[in-house]
Amino acid sequence: MNVKKTLLWKICRKVYAACKFFVFMFTRYDRIEKEHIKRFGKDFPDKTFYVIRRVEPGAGLLSNFHWVLGHTIYAISKGYIPIVNMENYKTYYKENSLIETGSGKTLNAWEYYFEPLDGYSLADIKKAKNVVLSELSNPRIDELPCVFPSSSLEAGNENVVSVDTISRYYELVSQYCKFNAKTTSHIESQKKSFFGNKENILGVLHRGTDYKAAKDHDTPPTIEQTLQKARQVFQEERFSYIFLCTEEQEAVDEFCKAFEREKVIISDAQRIKEYDSGMVPDIIHQNSLSVYKTGLDYLTDMYLLSQCGGIITPRVNGAIFAIGYNNNKYRYSYVFNLGVNR
Repeated sequence: MNVKKTLLWKICRKVYAACKFFVFMFTRYDRIEKEHIKRFGKDFPDKTFYVIRRVEPGAGLLSNFHWVLGHTIYAISKGYIPIVNMENYKTYYKENSLIETGSGKTLNAWEYYFEPLDGYSLADIKKAKNVVLSELSNPRIDELPCVFPSSSLEAGNENVVSVDTISRYYELVSQYCKFNAKTTSHIESQKKSFFGNKENILGVLHRGTDYKAAKDHDTPPTIEQTLQKARQVFQEERFSYIFLCTEEQEAVDEFCKAFEREKVIISDAQRIKEYDSGMVPDIIHQNSLSVYKTGLDYLTDMYLLSQCGGIITPRVNGAIFAIGYNNNKYRYSYVFNLGVNR
């Protein structure tokens, strides 16, 4: 018997379709995968707002950042006004209570750290006439200016793609992804505290923990590989200090053994001493640490990395941010290319 021809099957199909229609019509921020239009009211009839969403719980902070940036570029190309929704579509960095931003309080995890993209917030469009909800699973990576070549190239040192590409990245981030008042105050305070009058700093980014086993991501170097390259570059390029960015306490310990302690700059970000398994944000939750504070520390480290005179880094989102935000001011750069984890 063909089940699809039975009366019960037909009734179930109609009930399912009715439920989908109900969700679409009466849920403001639904979970429908594809990009689609919503009508919230009659406000702003001459404008179209584009709400940027991501499948929960998102990913790392700068993965979310580049997701937003890609969708922002797409929205602008369509003449839409982009707005990030990390309040109804939660990420690992979503806190249960309001977070102070320097100009108010918010539950929108994007606005914990950044200003609204184009001057409008979710509160502004509660009764907007034309609202487009973005695709939930499309990162729009092709929209992003890529600051280093494809990982399919041969392994080895890969210099930054081009001055123009980096300048374009910096221009977009500076215009649309601005730090909010609280973030700005914090990172400037940290820069003064850790860098002070120090100059000629080599920035080193080491990613370990959850990234080492991440499938379909670029293979990160081991601590030994990162340390070996740092020693070489520090001597040959005559840098005066090293700023180490890492979530691994083991990497901090090894660098402090290899270099004179006063030459190594390390922020006071929370680090993982013993890693077993799981994603870093999950570990933070399990240990009852503030995910907001952890995100702020990470973002601050990446900003400080962008302020160095040189960089050694794996191919990760933090590197894209640092190289792009540096805006062609590094005098030396080295990007590990060790293939992709499969």
